[in-house]
Amino acid sequence: MTTACRAGAPIPPCPFRPERKMAFTQGLPDLATLRRGYRSGEFTPLDVAEFALNRAEGPLAALNGLSSLDRAMVLAEAAASSRRWAGRVPLSALDGVPISFKDSFHIKGLPRWHGTSCHPGKVSTYDALPVIRARDVGMMALCKTAMPDFAMLMSGLSSHHGQIGNPWEAGDSPGGSSSGAGPSVVLGAATVALGTDMVGSVRIPAALSGLASIKPTQGRIAYDPAGSFRSAGPMAADVEAVELTLAALGRYAEGDHFSAEGAYRAAPDAGIQGKKIALWREAAWGDATDSATMTAVNHAADLLEAAGADITEIEDLPLNPADYEAVHWNMLLIGAADYFGLPPADRGRVHPLIGAQYDQLLGKSAIFAAEVQHQLLVASARVNAFLNRFDYVLSPVLPVRRFAADLPCPDPGPGMASHQAFACWFNQLGWPAATVPVFDPLDGGVPVSVQIAGKRFNDAGVLGLARHLEVARSFDIRWPEAQS
Repeated sequence: MTTACRAGAPIPPCPFRPERKMAFTQGLPDLATLRRGYRSGEFTPLDVAEFALNRAEGPLAALNGLSSLDRAMVLAEAAASSRRWAGRVPLSALDGVPISFKDSFHIKGLPRWHGTSCHPGKVSTYDALPVIRARDVGMMALCKTAMPDFAMLMSGLSSHHGQIGNPWEAGDSPGGSSSGAGPSVVLGAATVALGTDMVGSVRIPAALSGLASIKPTQGRIAYDPAGSFRSAGPMAADVEAVELTLAALGRYAEGDHFSAEGAYRAAPDAGIQGKKIALWREAAWGDATDSATMTAVNHAADLLEAAGADITEIEDLPLNPADYEAVHWNMLLIGAADYFGLPPADRGRVHPLIGAQYDQLLGKSAIFAAEVQHQLLVASARVNAFLNRFDYVLSPVLPVRRFAADLPCPDPGPGMASHQAFACWFNQLGWPAATVPVFDPLDGGVPVSVQIAGKRFNDAGVLGLARHLEVARSFDIRWPEAQS
């Protein structure tokens, strides 16, 4: 859904000449090409903004991936960026780069539904901290992207937005809960998408769209409202764009009392020689790792071993079903106030799969909630101790390459998050975890990604390994053409 332009907002002229449109017919240029084009004057941020807006209102909206946008606001930002580039005074290397934001972020002047039809879409009166950071470096807040109700599914099912599709195959899920984020990049509505991640909600959608991403060290990107394990994280077509965005957004802010001190700094490549990497290929809980995903992980391990890494296969993390159940219950407890604070009639408008999950809390006690927290703390300490001897962990992002868009997860039998086993524990530990595509099955579908996790504050090392795999994979991604 799009919003009307703000009353009285000036709409700047947009010199989007027909001959310039041809440069973008297959999607937005990558970040390096954008910078070269802006410097040379071959095209301007206004040209890019007009193209991206059309993609957002066209193919992204057709997949139910668009939440809202304000065309006049975007074009005003693009005009200001164009003037800076023309005067050779860009604010940063990201000046004029379009970025999309998950609907959970507040953007002044745009509605926020939080993915659910029980919310009225109240217009935000302020910018969230990551939006402020992005605008500080000149990025254009292009649009807000769709998500499931309250971010409570790791798929694209929403009572407000409907069933969100995947541009690689409309009948496939884009993942969640940052469901529209990946499609916004693949379809050319944004160069970078910012989502949020509590159990894999940036990394899983990025993988299902063939994008690089990072869930940074907890607190690295300041967020509001503050949270102890919700992380904002970027996804993009390449690791460079992910890292530059992390550098722009990853700074301390007083508005988030969990915010990490200092700022993210890209570090010189420390090399891979001698790094101890745990190879985690299968999890006993949830979906089994499929053949394409297993091939991708094995290929990534071979590439890292060839570069001198010390690879040690681990059978699984020292976890039991009760530990994964604690993750599930904790997610529900975090969002319980959102759901049970609604009048009963409004609760009935929440997506039924999500409402049914929340209703599991009825009759639970404060003692139960305390036991969930204790279970998580004990399990996290156990995992941390087990992995402490390694520098990094290499694993699938999720155990399957794809699943149907009308499902909440690949196998609803074990629960609504059968595909989160490889992702969720790095949220509990606060560790950074990046994703990058490494294997192309050559069937025209999305390439398969792997996850690289590292210890707290080693975001640069994690991205360094992702960058190495991106270069070493030796194939170019053939992005799907937008169907408008």
